[in-house]
Amino acid sequence: MQDAFVLHIRPYRESSQLVEIYSRQEGRVSILVRGSRSKRSNLKGILQPFTLLNIAWGGKGQLKFLRSVEAQTHALPLPGDKLYLGLYLNELLYRLLEHLTPYPELFQFYQDTLLALAKGQAYEPILRVFELELLTALGYAIDFEFDAQSQQPIAQECFYRLVAEQGFVLTEQGDKDAFWGGHIQALAQRDFSTPAQAQTAKRFCRLLINERLGNKPLISRQLFIQQKRKV
Repeated sequence: MQDAFVLHIRPYRESSQLVEIYSRQEGRVSILVRGSRSKRSNLKGILQPFTLLNIAWGGKGQLKFLRSVEAQTHALPLPGDKLYLGLYLNELLYRLLEHLTPYPELFQFYQDTLLALAKGQAYEPILRVFELELLTALGYAIDFEFDAQSQQPIAQECFYRLVAEQGFVLTEQGDKDAFWGGHIQALAQRDFSTPAQAQTAKRFCRLLINERLGNKPLISRQLFIQQKRKV
């Protein structure tokens, strides 16, 4: 039995489901849950996002089959905008995590992030920290302390361009894609306390995440934007 959260569910044949979970010990796992869509199944109320599960599965191939599952907690309350933010986290994990690859430290960050959202804390800093931890877990951590080419320390008064697969490289102040050195230093400290620092962190994370997502946009991001427009 393992701690796990549901990331994504889709129908399979007449009465079953394919459930993508994120487990503490084995990472993202695809599980076939037979009969879970039938009227007599008691799994509908258990296999829900944002609920910490205790789950066991079997099978030797890529697709596993469910053996047992029980809820350890009630689903975390994520009303309104918080629901879309939770779906955003789930979609990132579903899209970016390698199959059957453990990310145990990231699992705890994910759980803590959901709890923070449920408590109503300011969501922008929460999302930025999670995004940075996700990028680090995936092996895409960027050095915020040194210029990737010169190896000189990032200077507060200078400007830097983010170069894919390298890091920050010194550039001209007029470069429209430049990052100010002071904001890079704030990123290193996870300091998003000013609007400019928060916007820089968001731009940085968006650049790296979009690069790894490719051309397929995030559905949760589109839903969040549409919801905001209705308000």
